[in-house]
Amino acid sequence: MNMQEQESCSTPGAYWGKAGKSGGHHLLCYHSLDVAAVGVALLRQSPSLQQLLRKALPDCTSEALEGWLIFFLALHDLGKFSEAFQSQRADLMQLLRGRTPDPGKPYTLRHDTLGWLLWKQRLEKQAIDEEWFGLDSCDLVEAGGLDWWMKACTGHHGTPPALGRGDWKQHCNAREDGSAVDQFIGSLFILVPRKLLAEIASQLEAETFAQASQTLSWWLAGVVVLADWLGSNQSYFPYCATPMPIGEYWGHAQTRASLALAASGLTSRPSAVREFSDFFPGITQPSPLQAWAINVPVSSEPQVHLLEDVTGAGKTEAAMMLAHRLMAAGLADGFFIALPTMATANAMYGRISEVYQQLFAGDASLVLSHGQSRLVEEFATSILPAIDPEADGRQLDETAGARCAVWLAEHGKRSLLSPAGVGTIDQTLLAVLTSKHQCLRLLGLFRKVLVVDEVHACDAYMQRVLETVLTFHACAGGSAILLSATLPERMKQSLLNAFARGRGCSSAPQLSLDAFPLATSWRDCAARLDETPIATRDAVKRRLAVRYVSDESQVLSVIRDALTAGRCVCWMRNTVADALAAHAHFRDELPPEKLILFHARFTLGDRLATEEQVLSRFGKGSDAQRRAGKLVIATQVAEQSLDADWDLVVSDLAPIDRLIQRAGRLQRHPRDVDGNRLLDPATGDQRGVPCLWVFGPEWVENPAEDWYKRTLPRAARVYPHHGQLWLTAQALQKGEIALPDDARFLVESVFGDLGEVPEALLASSGEAEGQALADRSEGQQNTIKLSSGYTADGTEWWSDARTPSRLGEATVNVILARWVDDTLEPWNHHDERRHAWAYSSLRMAERQICARWVETDPERESVVLAALETLPDKGKWSVLLALEEQAGRWVGRALAPGKDDEASRSVLWRYDVEAGLIREKTPAGSG
Repeated sequence: MNMQEQESCSTPGAYWGKAGKSGGHHLLCYHSLDVAAVGVALLRQSPSLQQLLRKALPDCTSEALEGWLIFFLALHDLGKFSEAFQSQRADLMQLLRGRTPDPGKPYTLRHDTLGWLLWKQRLEKQAIDEEWFGLDSCDLVEAGGLDWWMKACTGHHGTPPALGRGDWKQHCNAREDGSAVDQFIGSLFILVPRKLLAEIASQLEAETFAQASQTLSWWLAGVVVLADWLGSNQSYFPYCATPMPIGEYWGHAQTRASLALAASGLTSRPSAVREFSDFFPGITQPSPLQAWAINVPVSSEPQVHLLEDVTGAGKTEAAMMLAHRLMAAGLADGFFIALPTMATANAMYGRISEVYQQLFAGDASLVLSHGQSRLVEEFATSILPAIDPEADGRQLDETAGARCAVWLAEHGKRSLLSPAGVGTIDQTLLAVLTSKHQCLRLLGLFRKVLVVDEVHACDAYMQRVLETVLTFHACAGGSAILLSATLPERMKQSLLNAFARGRGCSSAPQLSLDAFPLATSWRDCAARLDETPIATRDAVKRRLAVRYVSDESQVLSVIRDALTAGRCVCWMRNTVADALAAHAHFRDELPPEKLILFHARFTLGDRLATEEQVLSRFGKGSDAQRRAGKLVIATQVAEQSLDADWDLVVSDLAPIDRLIQRAGRLQRHPRDVDGNRLLDPATGDQRGVPCLWVFGPEWVENPAEDWYKRTLPRAARVYPHHGQLWLTAQALQKGEIALPDDARFLVESVFGDLGEVPEALLASSGEAEGQALADRSEGQQNTIKLSSGYTADGTEWWSDARTPSRLGEATVNVILARWVDDTLEPWNHHDERRHAWAYSSLRMAERQICARWVETDPERESVVLAALETLPDKGKWSVLLALEEQAGRWVGRALAPGKDDEASRSVLWRYDVEAGLIREKTPAGSG
């Protein structure tokens, strides 16, 4: 191609790629190069990404690897070279092409799918005829390897492109659009000469290349979404409508891409090997588990470690030390800690906020370097800042800015992209569920040490999804650390097997030891499991007394006696309704400063405030004055990873693993008889023998079918395997638990093959086990398949707001607002409205709230509609509950589903900062 031909094809400037509603546009060819430049900048700064790409493209030069990525990333918006897409802005079409749009080609097919059609129906044949990829072009096309690159690149809306959607000419002006595409690809060949593409294509047999590209496509899709979002940020890539030679603009794009990536907080480098004392100077003598983490061999292969130990053994510190060693050995670039609940995730921030920075050379992102009270806003600005959503109503599909803004509105998602992340396990599970933007989550986990805390808290469905996460993570070269107090052997083996499948093995070696505590490691398909029994310090060996009672009045009495004696108490209940009922017993007896209700039906802002209150009054540093005579009534939010302890713990009967967790909050930190912390833990706790009180149905050897449901009817739905509950109650009749000695036996006697369920409970137990198998099957069905590649293939891809990371009741995000005069304000205040809405949200069962109440007053309804526009999702996946103050109570209406075929019904709700969101009783026939 001579210079004149180069110049003539260098700027297909009649097509817009980005446009704002208030004017201004960015040429499509320039936006395409912006995104390609971000991809190359990311590749240059990420040796891990280079390594991943070289699995599919081995033995190629760095120049060829970059060229290959530039070429395909630049085609991500290929579908915008269409009459249908361009017609959305008739004004720009008139400006750029001097004509109006063709009314016979409306925009009915999204541009990602249009791009795929153009590739399959037009460019694929051209690639063969013109030998874009050298002499092997025909083989590459026919084997389908190039298709995976195009599916990943065109599928940048968070889902793969739809397949088989008609003829490209139905949506394009065949002559004009076809010529523009040819002109643009000719421009790309200036930046990426065909000989570089041919160098890549000649490295592998076509079939081998296709198989490698199919697997790679899952992570490549995430790279494209990320590059598109960064490349759409006008702060770094301002709109440009001035034609210039392609090489000149490419230089600008590369400079801007480097600046955008540097500002994104996405990249970091692990620090060199450091000592345990550097991270935890307050620990003068590492625990046995921590000593194991300091000294266990770390090979050069991806590996999985499963750590089981008692509460107080320092599992978190051991995991962080081991993660650091894996990072320092070049096996990871960061870490992500997944926890079972928001409360446990929030608590984890505080525990490692002073540690994580030392794991990195230079400044890592500030995701973790803040107090809980600033969780939302600092977190939200630290990773991949949201970009201008380009709110242009004339564009029928979401712009990159809009997609980025909505996705990043939920702060928990950002933690996956940070080098140092903490969040709920849901964010991890969504990486392998068929949910929108799962590829971005999968990329976020890429080359991180995945730490899953309290892994025993996964139910059958979550465990099956987690197994898929481990398979994908291992396939991409990731390592994992799984933490638990105790795990049933079957669950342990399944998790290890899942990781092994990602390493290309059929399964991991079989477990052989039943010791507890235990560290189990696996690194190599050819090697055996390393199972290391761990000693237990005398300070965390515990012998708990257990009092099992079936009379609730006895529970109330023992709590009152303890409070009168100046002790602090926590009553852990199995449902919110039971917690509210318990709260009602003490609400009029105790002053507000001595009674805390802690459950999930508070707004995020109020929950964070309650968590801080709990940790301040009952945390490790609390003293007798702050603790004395105070009562916490909590649900499961207090049973895991919350570093608080009480003088007395009462629990509703729950499965034995949950009770062991709850018992871990009983006299957790050594204190004197008054409750002051002992500076020398070796002194031993002076509050007497800790006693766990368990409230449940009367213990009988031969229970009736409704044995559990008769006493705890609401909890019977939460824990449906009543045989396991009976086996737990049976184990408690011994009157004491010795930890760690009894832990393994207790778990296996309830969840393993050691216990025998009474005949009357066999039906409910069999139903629960059958449901667990069905849940596993649904987990298998809902997860992506490594071997299938990034393709829709008839599968429905949900919005992540609707994707079930957990089964059970369907829930909805409810956002509370309050009427202030004639305006509607978020329940929790913040100077930035988007943060205020985040603080004002909570989750509710859809059977209780399914949709917002439409105001009968037109003026008020217009205010509500305006408020919806300020929500991150515009109210699409959430319900706005507007509250009004009436006689000192904040109440508001929402719609609940009708029974059977009945219409939705109005329900009145009350929000109380002490009790949370409560259904308000209304007179019969009202509402």
